[in-house]
Amino acid sequence: LSVITILTTGCSQTTKGLDTNGDNKVKTKSMDNNTISQKTMNSDGSFILPNAKAGVCYGKVIIPEKYKIVTEKILSTPKSEQISVIPAEYKTGIEKVVDIPATTKIITIPATYKTVNKTVTVSPAYTEWRTGLEPDARVASSALLDSAKRHGIDLDKTPAGSCYYEFYMAPQYKSTTEKVLDTAASSKIIAQPPVITMGTKKVLITPATTKIVTIPATYKTVTEKIKVAPAKKVWKETKCHDKDCSVEDMMCLVDVPAQYKTVTKQVVVKPATTKTVTIPAVYKTVKVNKLASEAKTKTINIPATYKTITKTQKVSDAKYTWSNSLAEKPGMTRTNSVICKVSVPAVVKNITKQIVANPSKTKTVTIPATYKTIKVTKIVHPEKTKKIVIPATYKNITKKVLVSPQQVKWMPVLCKSSMTIDTISKIQQALTNAGFETPVTGTLDSATKKSVKEYQAKKGLTISGLTIETIKSLGVF
Repeated sequence: LSVITILTTGCSQTTKGLDTNGDNKVKTKSMDNNTISQKTMNSDGSFILPNAKAGVCYGKVIIPEKYKIVTEKILSTPKSEQISVIPAEYKTGIEKVVDIPATTKIITIPATYKTVNKTVTVSPAYTEWRTGLEPDARVASSALLDSAKRHGIDLDKTPAGSCYYEFYMAPQYKSTTEKVLDTAASSKIIAQPPVITMGTKKVLITPATTKIVTIPATYKTVTEKIKVAPAKKVWKETKCHDKDCSVEDMMCLVDVPAQYKTVTKQVVVKPATTKTVTIPAVYKTVKVNKLASEAKTKTINIPATYKTITKTQKVSDAKYTWSNSLAEKPGMTRTNSVICKVSVPAVVKNITKQIVANPSKTKTVTIPATYKTIKVTKIVHPEKTKKIVIPATYKNITKKVLVSPQQVKWMPVLCKSSMTIDTISKIQQALTNAGFETPVTGTLDSATKKSVKEYQAKKGLTISGLTIETIKSLGVF
């Protein structure tokens, strides 16, 4: 229950309302020396209060504001997403590849021959791009080769044993030389029997794939200041020690500042994302029989001739370039990517064979190709991602909310003239009968005042001294 404090008291002598003519209105000091109350004075010097009853005393009381504690739900962690990676699925299968290619056989009408010694290429020389010059270096991915080619590297005309390194650089220009066709390539045909040789072939075992890597979300903790109790004004009881004071007990209105509470919560700084990493294809070299030369004829290529011209071209309009030097130049930073052109020498052997001295008539017989099967790994489902929603979390805070504001009003109280020994004794006995043990002294002592407050608190009455409301509740009047 709220504590009510009496500010001023007075007894009315009439039931008339306030005079609105203004002729007999004067400003007088109330019993609180610091408060000016507007009252109406009668011709006989008495005062009246609105709706007052004759012979009843009134006290001006302050009823403090009332608050209640409420719980409010606030956001603690916002809603976010988590990304999970579902790996790719593979299966092993069987693939049919050519073992011996289809050829033609020429049946000759007897001819004359002569024996000659000749060096024959069993396995032709070839070059390929790898990630280093080491024998066990991996084959460079098509993505790396495409990047180098886009940035000015002539992959086909680069000599074996050369390496190029990727550098990050700003767009720039330079003068380059370029080979242009001078004499077109031509060929000549020489008749000879078919020759089958043993060779190797690269077969795709596992195709190139991509892998998705999850980058988790990042958060930061922020604080927020929340008002839990508003600012208010309250009356504080004090004592007047001035000799001119009409009453000793006085009330002062003071400011009580608002109350705040600091809460913390997490917010998303950067949401979860993914990045794709390329996994190069895997190849296997298998032995196969190869057709070294056609049965009927052999074409000898006469290579084209070129001439070199100089031109100015843009090296890169992107952020990367390639160089055959490891040294970093101003404005360039080397990455981890490197490609090297490796030369695999040809395998040759000396053979003795007969060649046609005088050609004979021939007829051509077709020999079909033969096949064999090998195991290969194929992708069934590529790698993919799945988003999982993480719901927001909340937490509760408590704060005071104003239920009713402070009030000031006049209430009927027991007049001093009515505080006889008999009346006070009856009140003390009534308090004892109500369960609040009070000595019957006939005086309004501290024990009686304490019992009155406890009785008012229990009954839900206004706590403001000996009010008429309290006396009637006790059954004294």
